[in-house]
Amino acid sequence: MNKKFLSLLLALILCFALVPAVLADSSKSVVYDQEQLFGEADTEMLNTRLAELCDTYNVDVAIVTTTLLDGKTAQEYADDFYDENGIGGGDSKGGILLMISSAERKWAISTAGYGIFAFTDDDLEYISDNFLPYLSDGDWYSACTSFISDCGPCLVAAEEDDQPYDPDDFDNDYYDNYEPITSSGYFSIAWLGMALIVGLIAAFIGMSVMKSGMKSVSMRESAADYLRAGSFKPGRQQDLFLYHTVTMTARPKNNDNDNGGHHGGFGSGGGFSSTHVSSSGTTHGGSSGSF
Repeated sequence: MNKKFLSLLLALILCFALVPAVLADSSKSVVYDQEQLFGEADTEMLNTRLAELCDTYNVDVAIVTTTLLDGKTAQEYADDFYDENGIGGGDSKGGILLMISSAERKWAISTAGYGIFAFTDDDLEYISDNFLPYLSDGDWYSACTSFISDCGPCLVAAEEDDQPYDPDDFDNDYYDNYEPITSSGYFSIAWLGMALIVGLIAAFIGMSVMKSGMKSVSMRESAADYLRAGSFKPGRQQDLFLYHTVTMTARPKNNDNDNGGHHGGFGSGGGFSSTHVSSSGTTHGGSSGSF
């Protein structure tokens, strides 16, 4: 093996060696596929997307499938599974869980901690409206990807809210101990620094290798000096638009504290989150239904 190949191989090893370490703290957001509805590749892809949400927002986002509900309602099963399996990120144990039972044709969403604030009743209705057609068709993977895709904007909107719900309005303290994601234990600043250092080293090695293979190129005063006379003869001229810019404007927040209708969007700000208490005494939000 020549020197150039060895240098590139070393750069790739340094980059890929860091990936497991950076994602090491992402193991809590998982798919509990008790019904075995997903193949290995689909499970891995869902786990990866769930871990991204977990790392970014310090909340757990999980999915569970089950054959039997053990005599419980769908909502009770989802709440108990959330509590019994230690789901929830940060001090408030914030998160959201989607439960699917293909055998009993039931589904439920359970939220807790900061998740109750982030996902209002309107948000949960919007999310379920999107994944229900997939559940009805037996497309479990698409239903879950729809759920994950809709969770992200809800968390973004909740994080950007100027003022969370007033604790005096609810008999809950689910966000009193919530810590900003900058202080989260899920993402280490040390790993970020190491990633930057390794990236710079890999880039330097790669550039050095490429530069060593360009010894025949010398500095010229203008771009035209690099062309050989008569070597460039365009047959036609055409304008090509290579890029476009999309400007996104946030949907105005609804500041009315009622749940009079479905807003059809994410992060309702002043929206309402109804809650209940699970068998373990934990406060949950959520919704459920059949398909």
